[in-house]
Amino acid sequence: MSGKREDGIQEPGLLKKAFGRWLGLFLVLVAALIFYLVVVNLDIIFNGIFYVLGILKPVIYGCVIAYILNPLMKIFQRWVTAIYIKKGKELTEKRKGVINGLAIVFALITGILVIVVLFLMIIPQIISSALVLVDTLPGQVDTYYKEIVDKIENNRFLADTMQEAVLQGTKFLDEKMTTEVIPWLQTKLLPNLNTYAKQFASGVAAFINVLYNLFIGIIVAIYLLKSKRIFAAQSKKIMYGIFKKNHADTIINYLRVSDNMFSGFISGKIVDSAIIGVICFAVMGVMRLPYAMLVSVIVGVTNIIPVFGPYIGAIPSALLILLVDPKQALYFLILIIILQQLDGNVIGPAILGESTGLSAFWVLFSILLFGGFWGIAGMLVGCPLFAVIYRIVKDFVSIRLRGKNLSDVTTEYMDLKCIEVSEDNTEYIRYTDEEINSKKKKDKKQPGKASLLLDKVKKKNKNDKNDKLD
Repeated sequence: MSGKREDGIQEPGLLKKAFGRWLGLFLVLVAALIFYLVVVNLDIIFNGIFYVLGILKPVIYGCVIAYILNPLMKIFQRWVTAIYIKKGKELTEKRKGVINGLAIVFALITGILVIVVLFLMIIPQIISSALVLVDTLPGQVDTYYKEIVDKIENNRFLADTMQEAVLQGTKFLDEKMTTEVIPWLQTKLLPNLNTYAKQFASGVAAFINVLYNLFIGIIVAIYLLKSKRIFAAQSKKIMYGIFKKNHADTIINYLRVSDNMFSGFISGKIVDSAIIGVICFAVMGVMRLPYAMLVSVIVGVTNIIPVFGPYIGAIPSALLILLVDPKQALYFLILIIILQQLDGNVIGPAILGESTGLSAFWVLFSILLFGGFWGIAGMLVGCPLFAVIYRIVKDFVSIRLRGKNLSDVTTEYMDLKCIEVSEDNTEYIRYTDEEINSKKKKDKKQPGKASLLLDKVKKKNKNDKNDKLD
């Protein structure tokens, strides 16, 4: 069932047309059915996803470890490659394989050494700090207690107030003990000791499971680093196989931009945090502040988190110093504020540069957003992740504007009144200074809705008062 048009071109058969229409309708119905099943079984799907992710935890850990170690591996590869080129030796595939293997070993050993050194720096400090607190804290508490007692005894009103407060507090505690604490011990704690023991055991098992996943993750990371060129080539092959060439080029380009942004930001932040930790240790040593090594490590590690990191590390550190000397705790807080300003205005921009291209507002927004989703990990990766999203949206808007023969420069749209497009050119008409000033004056003179309502109420009350007098 086919026919010819007047120009002699063969028309598609009617059967083929009907089949195409019915096939399209069938695909729409199948898509609607799949969507319905997905919505209805959303909980099951999410549980299945989380179950699969739980199984693949070692692989996820391995990917993270490999991504962190990859910059160290690249540094070693560039160093050895430069030596070979300087000596005039040819880089054969066999030599590249040897260099790749040595680079993996170098990166892995360096990462392990950094972790071991941090633990060797932190753990002895924690132990010594705990011992010092055990020795000094009773004496400090006794001193503070005597000072408080002396002040109370010298002030009659304060003494009476404290006596009354103690009596009320004792009465309150007695009531709580008889009505809540003892019944809770009898009805909940003692009968559920077995449950709590099981929970503790499950917690220990979970910790052991994390260590196991980390161990397997290190092995996975080694294989990933070894075969990263093959995986990259296979990924590109898949992209060009699934998508059109221009779409595949775009996706690969944005993946490359994302990799550069993440690796540059994280490695730069690690170097920046190390410098801040060293400066903090040196200044605390000069000022003779207690727990210099422990506090500096805490400040340096938490500084990896943008904006909030220094303060997250400063709060427990300040409390620790406060137990020794409140005045020194105040000095330490002043030091942290100065370090934060130095890092934000000098050290950070010098190391990171404009790696993300985000303004201060968007940096804060990204940290709060992804920190709310994923906690500390979200605060760490939120900034480069949002920067990638920002870049994609920016490029999309720019392409759309250029397609309409409009400018993609942001300054062109400041104080914009309208855009007039003609055959010859495009004119961006802005509000003049006189128009802006006159608008502001008009807004000041013109009362708002709230003030108008208030005037009406006042006028009504005045009329009612006059009516009463009449």
